[in-house]
Amino acid sequence: MKKLSGGKTLAVAAVAGGAVLASVAPVLADVSAQSPSTAAIRVESPAKWKAWGAAIEVQVTYACQPGSSQAYFNLSVTQSVVGGVAVGGAYKDNLNCTGGFETTTVNVTANDRAFRWGTAFAKAELRGYPNSVARDEREIKIVP
Repeated sequence: MKKLSGGKTLAVAAVAGGAVLASVAPVLADVSAQSPSTAAIRVESPAKWKAWGAAIEVQVTYACQPGSSQAYFNLSVTQSVVGGVAVGGAYKDNLNCTGGFETTTVNVTANDRAFRWGTAFAKAELRGYPNSVARDEREIKIVP
């Protein structure tokens, strides 16, 4: 019996592993295509500056299972401004759950300090009954 060197052994193992992965990959792809995602949400950038910073208009893209009742999302935006932090929030309920992506616009009103042009941090959470949750956290731009 001939002994294989280290390099040849690794090559044989790599080819065998690749063959196994190639045979399983189509099955995995088919399962993921059949399994619907429960929920997704994304805060879009840029947001539009409104009323001298008293509010910003933000687009939010979401998806939830068709027939989900009581679907809603919360959105909060925080921004460092001169003298402190501008904070605001928005809530949207009665979402249209089609199973596909939908985009809606909400106005986020500033609480104590006005928003300004520039970078802010947005955090969104989508909830739908029964038991679907999605979250998104990201930097967004605020533009005039």
